[in-house]
Amino acid sequence: MTITKGAVMKSRLGKLFFCLIICFFFGSSLTVVRASEDTLEINNYINDYANLIDEETESKMNQAGSTLEGNTGAQVVFITVDSLEGQDIRQVAYKTFNKYGLGDENLDNGILFIVSMEEKERYMEVGTGLEGTITDIASQHLQTDYLVPQFQDGNYQKGLEDLYYQIIDAITNGIDSGELDAAANTNQEEENGFFNLIFTIILIAIILFILFYYSFSGSSNVEIILKPGQRYKLNVRGYDFNDESILVSSQDPSIVQVEADGWITGLSIGKTLITLQKLNEHTKKQIPVHVTRRPNSSRRNDRTLEYLLWGSMLSNRHRYTSHRSRGGFGGGFGSGGFGGFSGGGGSSRGGGAGGSW
Repeated sequence: MTITKGAVMKSRLGKLFFCLIICFFFGSSLTVVRASEDTLEINNYINDYANLIDEETESKMNQAGSTLEGNTGAQVVFITVDSLEGQDIRQVAYKTFNKYGLGDENLDNGILFIVSMEEKERYMEVGTGLEGTITDIASQHLQTDYLVPQFQDGNYQKGLEDLYYQIIDAITNGIDSGELDAAANTNQEEENGFFNLIFTIILIAIILFILFYYSFSGSSNVEIILKPGQRYKLNVRGYDFNDESILVSSQDPSIVQVEADGWITGLSIGKTLITLQKLNEHTKKQIPVHVTRRPNSSRRNDRTLEYLLWGSMLSNRHRYTSHRSRGGFGGGFGSGGFGGFSGGGGSSRGGGAGGSW
C-alpha cells in the first residue's frame, strides 16, 4: 500500500485539530488553593479546602448560591482553610474579595466569609451595597448565633451550612422589604450565550475541517461510492444488522441491492439512498450511494459513514445543548469547566466582622 503525501498531510491536520479541541477544554482546568501570598483561590461559591463539608451538602450550598446570584446578582462565597500561615485574616478577606470582584458591579452585593481552622479565626467581608442591611453588628450576630455555637461543639458542617443559608435569607429579606436592590437577571443569559458561542465555534471548525478534507481529496459529496458488482458491508455505529429489528432498504433496488445483514451490492450506474430504521424508533437514517465506474476504496466508504454519523451526532447535540441552555446550567461558577470562578465586578471598602470561636 502506498501512502501519499496528501494522506500524510490530512492525517497530521486531523491530529492537530483533535489536540486543539482537547487543549481548549482542559487547558485551563488546573487550579491552586493559594493564588498569591495574600489572597485565596475561589473556584465556586463554596471553597472547602479544610474538608469540613461533605460533597452532597457542598453541592446543595453551591446550588443555593447559584440561585441567589441568578435572582439578585448577589454572590455569597465561603472559604475554609487549614491555616493562613500567620497572615491577617481581615487583609486576606479584603484583598481576595476585591481581586475577584464579588457581587454585581453596580450593586456591590457580595459577601466573602473565611474560616481558618488552625488559628480558630473567622471573618466576614461585606460588599458596600449590603452594608445597610448586613451591618458590622448584624454580620457579627449572624456568626455568633449560627456558626460559633456549632463550631464550639465540633459541628463544623452544620455551622457553615446554617450561616450560609441565613446570609441568603438576610439578603432576600432585604430585597423583599425594599432595603436592597436586585440586579437584572443577565448573568445566566450571558453564561448561556457564552456556551452557545463556544459550541458554534467548535461546530463551524468541524464543518470547515470536513469541507477541507473533501475538497482536498477531490470529492465534494459525502456518499458511499461503489462500482458495478462491488459489495460493501455497512458498519454504522448503533446499528446491529444481526438484529431483526433493523430494517434496511434501497430507494432504487435496480441501482443498489441491499441485504438484511448490512451487505450492499452495486448493480448499475446511478445514485440512490439506503434507509436504515429501527422498528422501535420513528427516526430514519439515510445513506447516499453512488454507483460509478471510477476507482474507489472501502476505506473511503468507511470514512464516509463516520462523517455521516458525526453529522447526526452534532445535530442531536446542538438540540440538547440549546434545550439545556434555556433551562439553565446551575451548579455555580467552577462546575462549568470554562475558566473557573468569575465575580460580577463588585467591591468592598473593608467592612465586616469576625473573631474566634
